[in-house]
Amino acid sequence: MLLRTSVAVFTAAISLGLWSEASNSVLAHDIYSNLRDRDGHLCCGGQDCKPVEATVLPNGSYYLPATREIIPADMATPSPDDRFHHCTYYKMLPMQFDSGGGPAWESEPKTRCFFAPMNSS
Repeated sequence: MLLRTSVAVFTAAISLGLWSEASNSVLAHDIYSNLRDRDGHLCCGGQDCKPVEATVLPNGSYYLPATREIIPADMATPSPDDRFHHCTYYKMLPMQFDSGGGPAWESEPKTRCFFAPMNSS
């Protein structure tokens, strides 16, 4: 009986821990829900924004080492939490379709929005 109770308690604890992790990741992504670029367009589709490492270049642009991309200074929007964030999307290829008849997409993501801490430039 004690073993059965211990297993049940252990299983419940693991389930709660996993649920907690899942809900934390959803809540963490919520900071992107209402972010907009400089033109007022929504930046995030739910899975395409994340914190990134960035280096400020002498000309004020930003270098992202993970993607080796340079983001122009005028594309940066003030960060909501004093960290760098990068939002991307995959561009649809014009008049091209995949084997299932659906739209074809570029293989490399494009930058939709970039957020930088106010004091980073």
